[in-house]
Amino acid sequence: MYSIVDSHCHLDFKDFKQDFEDIFIRAAQNKVNYFLTISINLEDFEQINKISKNRNNLWCTTGIHPNYVPTDLNKKNIKRIKRVLENNILEDKVVGIGETGLDYFRGEDNKDNQKLIFDLQMELSSSSKLPMVVHTRNADSDTLGFIKRAKYMNVNGIMHCFASSIELAKEALNSGFYISFSGMVTFNKNSYLNKIIEYVPNDRMLLETDSPYLSPEPNRGKRNEPSNIIHTLKYISRIKNISEKELADQTTKNFFRLFSKINDNTS
Repeated sequence: MYSIVDSHCHLDFKDFKQDFEDIFIRAAQNKVNYFLTISINLEDFEQINKISKNRNNLWCTTGIHPNYVPTDLNKKNIKRIKRVLENNILEDKVVGIGETGLDYFRGEDNKDNQKLIFDLQMELSSSSKLPMVVHTRNADSDTLGFIKRAKYMNVNGIMHCFASSIELAKEALNSGFYISFSGMVTFNKNSYLNKIIEYVPNDRMLLETDSPYLSPEPNRGKRNEPSNIIHTLKYISRIKNISEKELADQTTKNFFRLFSKINDNTS
């Protein structure tokens, strides 16, 4: 028997309100036994923390997704954001910072503020020694600069839902980051990721759903949930030419190595 970790999901989202408990039953049936539910803003942190406290196999992060960065940043609300995040990381179930990063998909109007909040969260990751969960979309060049700097700040973390270039993957690995793959790798249009999957060392890889988004084949187009990670595991194990058990065991080991606060709080 082996266990799989869903290293990135959004279980506080309203998409799961009607069948929240059933999600964990279906997950267990597919050997998914550990979960990291990810924060995207400060307003919903209380709910994320609450559901994490109710399960001993569920942890959470605190952070601000680039699409939730305010457009009216000033010194006063930057200080408030920092103060709230510093308070949130004191919670036992908070084991990481993020998701943070850069997203220019809908435009670059707010990119300077995104950079400011990304930098703030990187500083917090450095001072707290908690890993950072990094989102990047249509922003590889600027993200690359942050990842290079992270190495010198002793910051590590995850490049979540990786769908970027091999150059960014190499720099992230060089800076001590892990690479996480989602159901996106099963889409025909993303076959270029196969080469990156082959390149990433097994001991630096994680699996995720990003649920409720990005259901893998054969469930593409439907609401995603942690149980579906089994399809991503099967796909990657074929590319890596290793057994599903070996991949599950390795990525589970990687998860607990990276999120060491979990071990500290349970030892």
